[in-house]
Amino acid sequence: MKLIRLIASPVLMYVLAGLYALILAAATFVENSYGPAAAREHFYYAPWFILLQLLQAVNLLAMFLQGSYFKRISKGSLIFHGAFVFIWLGAAVTHYVGVTGIMHIREGETVSSMMRDEGAGMGNASLPFSVTLDDFRLQRYPGSHSPMSYESDLVIKKGDETPVQATVRMNKVIDIDGYRLFQSSFDPDEQGTILSVSYDRPGMQLTYIGYFLLFAGFVLTLFSKKSRFGRLRRELGEMKKNMPYCVLFLLALSGVAGGQTVHAQQPCVSSQHAGKFGSLVVLNPNGRLEPVNSYTSAILRKLYGADKLNGINSDQFFLNLLSSPDEWGAYPFIKVDNKELLQRFGRSGKYIAWEDVFDSEGNYILTDEVNDIYAKPASERKRMDSDLLKLDESVNIVYRIMQHQLLPLFPDENDAQGKWYSAGDELNVFQGKDSLFVSKIMDWYIYELGNGVRSGNWEEADKIVGMMNIFQQAKSKTPAIDNQRVKAELLYNQLNLFFWCRLAYLILGGILLFIACGEIIADFKWGKKVCGILIALLVIAFLAHTSGVLLRWYISGRAPWANAYESMICTSWMLVGGGLLFARRFRILPALAGLLGGIMLFVAGLNHLNPEITPLVPVLQSYWLMSHVAIIMIGYVFFALCALTGLFNLILMSLLSATNRVKLQFRIREFTLLNEMAMILGLFFMTAGTFLGAIWANVSWGRYWGWDPKETWALISIVVYALVLHIRFIPLLKGKTTWCFNLLSVVAILSVIMTWFGVNYYLSGLHSYGKTEGGDLLLWIWGAGLCVVLALGLFARRRLNTEV
Repeated sequence: MKLIRLIASPVLMYVLAGLYALILAAATFVENSYGPAAAREHFYYAPWFILLQLLQAVNLLAMFLQGSYFKRISKGSLIFHGAFVFIWLGAAVTHYVGVTGIMHIREGETVSSMMRDEGAGMGNASLPFSVTLDDFRLQRYPGSHSPMSYESDLVIKKGDETPVQATVRMNKVIDIDGYRLFQSSFDPDEQGTILSVSYDRPGMQLTYIGYFLLFAGFVLTLFSKKSRFGRLRRELGEMKKNMPYCVLFLLALSGVAGGQTVHAQQPCVSSQHAGKFGSLVVLNPNGRLEPVNSYTSAILRKLYGADKLNGINSDQFFLNLLSSPDEWGAYPFIKVDNKELLQRFGRSGKYIAWEDVFDSEGNYILTDEVNDIYAKPASERKRMDSDLLKLDESVNIVYRIMQHQLLPLFPDENDAQGKWYSAGDELNVFQGKDSLFVSKIMDWYIYELGNGVRSGNWEEADKIVGMMNIFQQAKSKTPAIDNQRVKAELLYNQLNLFFWCRLAYLILGGILLFIACGEIIADFKWGKKVCGILIALLVIAFLAHTSGVLLRWYISGRAPWANAYESMICTSWMLVGGGLLFARRFRILPALAGLLGGIMLFVAGLNHLNPEITPLVPVLQSYWLMSHVAIIMIGYVFFALCALTGLFNLILMSLLSATNRVKLQFRIREFTLLNEMAMILGLFFMTAGTFLGAIWANVSWGRYWGWDPKETWALISIVVYALVLHIRFIPLLKGKTTWCFNLLSVVAILSVIMTWFGVNYYLSGLHSYGKTEGGDLLLWIWGAGLCVVLALGLFARRRLNTEV
């Protein structure tokens, strides 16, 4: 009996799950240092690791089968938790019975086997069918080398049956009697295809049953009166509806970065003409047609680190370099973060001029150093080397602008791939009048720009821009210019909605919290009316935010959450929207959500998160991606609300005194109930989103789970929040559950931050589409934030224990 009680013990569950999360975290860093093979050999596929997972499944089943647990648990919760048994069982069948391999076929070749990793090396495994590659096709984004789609036309023959023709592409799978063929890669000469082969029918059926039960349990739990969620909802409903605000801090408002003042009077193109130039269309290196204004904005951010340079916009800056290269070449606009480099060029502040990197004879002074750096292995390069390479890149960008080589305005109507050319490129592809127009128009335009700067008359320059526009409209065939999208993008750039929403969220959220402080200290009678006005203004800002998200969606032609910048603006939008949903009952939530939403938009506006709209790589062109990311982001929003509510509760605990203890303890209990409900929802959405991602992976490349660091940290986050939610079952924490739950709800958000951003900063893997730089600052913020929260938690615990 003791053994049975031990196996069915919640304490054992905590020990096993906590150990599991720690091991998973360690494995991701081992993989980053020593490669995926080492992580699989020593962790994920090691017998002891599989035994650990088995013990967790046994522990879960034992708790369910024990009488006391079985009677108390609701059907929805039973189904939800039981789904994991099917998922574990499906994973075991896949691991031990499933078959995976690679099939390499050249055009015209027939193959009836695949290459499998057999431990000691790759070996051939025969298949019950043969595959012939008729044709392989690779489509690139117009005018670029980025793949847009690739697919293979196959002829499949099984025994004496009639051959079947089929096409396989990314996210489109062929099923042959349980064997599934996936488009994996291709040969560099584009004459051959590489297919992934997977056989996993039994494991897939068990796994999908688990996914279905997961969803069914989720729905039943939300609406069942016997579930934990139902009990929390009832208890919360019985408490008073009015909510006094209890917090004593005001966030300092910032967000408008100041630039250095222009002391020299450089010649400058007028903003009105620059606006007309910015409405032309350009083909960027990623193969996307976009307004010149979007293109020049990306260049200015790269060079200067901001969207404007001391009052002039990116289009003016670009035209200034074209029309007055000598004057603007002497102006410091190239950002350099390395102080040693700045001192070397005799500059203070953050910027150097383009002419600083040339000697008196016009020689580029960094040539030898840059060549020496490129000769080094990447692993041996130091910080100074990296900073020099960044500076060299910026210098080359400016040089190419001055040489008219970085502005592909002119489409070649005869190019099947839709290539566009800059005036400084080799223009032999153009014939007749087109050749004359393209080769002469830019010199004429620059001449008229100079006249415009001197005289203030921009009529001739405007006419030339109109001629360029007519040429683009007439000659752009593949792809055709979508003028409505171009206008929408110009409006999106001009409105800059996310910047204004950031300010509104920070200001309104800060004032709301200030009034909350006044209500608890001085019992402001006018607080409710003022809060109503502020919340109404917050709704207006949220609607503007919504418009920005929808505009970006329309412009890009896809859901706007494919990279780090987009995920920040969408999660901020969801967070503020979630806070507003609770505004009537818990007016503190829109204040907290507004503040955090503003902070997230502020972070999104930092230069290391690129706001440029980019096309998707082929593997991301799937409706499973949209649902997977959207649902996980909803989970993130609920966890963020949990962290805010937990932090607010810790502050309330710190404010406990003899005069307010009863009142504040009532509010602490109310917010704790809300916190737990939000965490249950967050865990459901996070789990569902993670497993939707597994379905996406299974559809795209034939496996649910590859222990990629992003996948692994998503699982760690699920385990962490499951442990926090079940903390009430730990006997040692009896009487401390409320304090511990609220503290852990704040600390647990670090696992989400690691999943969301940390993996991209510190680890490598398949989920590197949005990988960015600047992770050192984030690490310091994490550490400082954790220290503050722990100090606040200890102080709150002391106040709770103080006898009154």
